Amino acid sequence: MRVRIRAPNGTHTLNLEDVASVGNLVDEIRAKAGIGGGVALKYGFPPKPLDLPSRDTLLIDLPITIHGEQLIVSEDSSGFGSSSQRGSAGPNSGPLSNSQGSLFEEEERESFPSITDAIPSAVKNFFSSAPPAPSKSDNPYTAVKGNEPVLRVENNPGWSCTMRVMEDDNSCMFRAVNYVCARGIDMMSELRSIIASTIHSDADLPPDLQRFSEVVLGMSRNKYCERMSNPNSWGGYIELTILSEYFDVTIYSISVDDGSVVTYNPGKANYGILIYSGIHYDCIATSKNVNDPDQDVTVFNQHETNVLDTAKRLCNILKDRNYATNTSKFDLRCGTCGAKLVGERGAQRHAEETGHTDFAEYK
Repeated sequence: MRVRIRAPNGTHTLNLEDVASVGNLVDEIRAKAGIGGGVALKYGFPPKPLDLPSRDTLLIDLPITIHGEQLIVSEDSSGFGSSSQRGSAGPNSGPLSNSQGSLFEEEERESFPSITDAIPSAVKNFFSSAPPAPSKSDNPYTAVKGNEPVLRVENNPGWSCTMRVMEDDNSCMFRAVNYVCARGIDMMSELRSIIASTIHSDADLPPDLQRFSEVVLGMSRNKYCERMSNPNSWGGYIELTILSEYFDVTIYSISVDDGSVVTYNPGKANYGILIYSGIHYDCIATSKNVNDPDQDVTVFNQHETNVLDTAKRLCNILKDRNYATNTSKFDLRCGTCGAKLVGERGAQRHAEETGHTDFAEYK
């Protein structure tokens, strides 16, 4: 059982037995967070107090699923384990998000790090602000799956580089980040919650430090977060910015169409690589046995530039296989009225004029 906690002294991951009790959880939290008194916990978004019963209660018997949950931890004289109360009482102050999406309580705001990098206001999250994306039924995704290119990693004898194809389900970006940064753990719902938490908390910052204003989002924070909570909403620039900071890694996103590389959260010690076809995200993995994904390595040290170079060459192969889709130039047909359109802008204009949202690419 895995639980992520956000405490006054930082972020920690707890690994507990499947039959762990409330007492086991609280003891681990105290040890990691350096808390000697009562503990108050919050969960979910917006954060809600988590009431804990007796120490002997099994975690699997709690009203929420603890495995994979994020808990906000604070020390509270009346919280669980204190001399005055056996229960959880959340702090009065609201949470605040830092650039990693971490939640901090009110007393920590004075030490909150300055944010020097701002997302350009002209950049909009492409797939969140556009009409529903065109159908990908004709996309080479289906042809590449099971026939992924494989290249030897230069100067790494025995190691090969390949792509791992994500499901074609409108959450491919989140799946790719999940595979790279938290492989083996299903964090799909959690990742979308992190986006919403970070964007809402951004409003608590001074105006000159806010990065996710309505101008950047193209809509109100509430509407944007509501949209991103929908599993059918695509993620893009904003989501990759937030998640790369949350996992404290640099993420390189390579465009199959032109080979350009967009860098998210630059300067970190480690990096992961996504592949962007224009309408779909996949990721890069290296392995000594590419037929066994359990042996995949998906996070690399910045000194391992040979992996990024190999990934770029792999994307060239994908382009030769017509895996790229240029969303500004592809030909679309409206499934409602049959109108022929060009690119995302044409689809968006048609949707605004007619209300039609059923688009498909045609050759």
